[in-house]
Amino acid sequence: MKITPILTAAALSLLAFQTPAQAELRNITIGTNPSGSTFYSIGSAFARLFQEELGIRSTAQPFAGSSIYLPSIDVGDITLGLSSTVDAGLAYTGSAGYPQEINGLRTLAAVWRIPYAFIVRADSGIVTADDLRGRRIMGDMPTSQALTQINAAIVQSGGLELSDVDFMRSGGLMDGINAIVEGRADAAPVATSMPVLAETQASIPGGLRIVANGSAAEEGFFASRVPGVGMMTAQPNERTPFVMGETPITVYDTLLVADDSLSDDDAYQLTRTLYEHWADLQQDVGPLRSVPQAELALPAPSVPYHPGAIRFYQEVGLWTEAHEAAQARF
Repeated sequence: MKITPILTAAALSLLAFQTPAQAELRNITIGTNPSGSTFYSIGSAFARLFQEELGIRSTAQPFAGSSIYLPSIDVGDITLGLSSTVDAGLAYTGSAGYPQEINGLRTLAAVWRIPYAFIVRADSGIVTADDLRGRRIMGDMPTSQALTQINAAIVQSGGLELSDVDFMRSGGLMDGINAIVEGRADAAPVATSMPVLAETQASIPGGLRIVANGSAAEEGFFASRVPGVGMMTAQPNERTPFVMGETPITVYDTLLVADDSLSDDDAYQLTRTLYEHWADLQQDVGPLRSVPQAELALPAPSVPYHPGAIRFYQEVGLWTEAHEAAQARF
């Protein structure tokens, strides 16, 4: 049977519509924080998902921090990256240590709500940020300008200035945890859901304690100093023995970001794949349970959404007037 040119064109068009990601993306590299971090665990799970469901060779690539790999997304060295709303916003506007605007960054989804605080040895006598005066704090993090700003704000919530503490240089969250274990520091910042904390808790006589925000941390305190940061109350449970009673701490969101050079079809496919397999991902990676499937589309991220992600969220009814208004501000 002879196939007409019209039918041939239609068939090719249908094939392109059905497999847009496979037609363009050949490899996916996801930038994360170092191996052992929650970012790395999340990035590895996403890489497995994309490889299994889309047939695209995918890997998670650990870096010292997002200040290193966000510029790599901009120049096309890696495909995707995990970044806090704070750091992504700083990169997008070229603020706080970024040499230039990385204004090609685009949001695909909000994937983790990060509870964040300082951790100390339980016998240190440090209970709130008010107790940090004169202490050694692993707070200056060149690989993450965003976390440096949050760390400074936590110190200030105790009514202190950075000159009132020893604000030490840190290679990242894992470096800070090791400094506590080795006695090189008195306090270090952590995401309180990091799995490594349970192991560290067991290795230190007397265990660890999460430090509460200071007495100056009223509503809006952190957001006024570091846009994108809020407050929450950490609840004690058997998995987090270092949370000793209800403890007010900081919180912010994590975005999966791409560059605007990623095709609309590829962005659509990646977003759709995350959404459709979100429940399975949550079973495998505990921190993802902090974000319900319906909240993958954060109403006001710090960088604009990718058009492909917008198309998907519109199809499933998650794109609202609030999203549209936030997108229009960029």
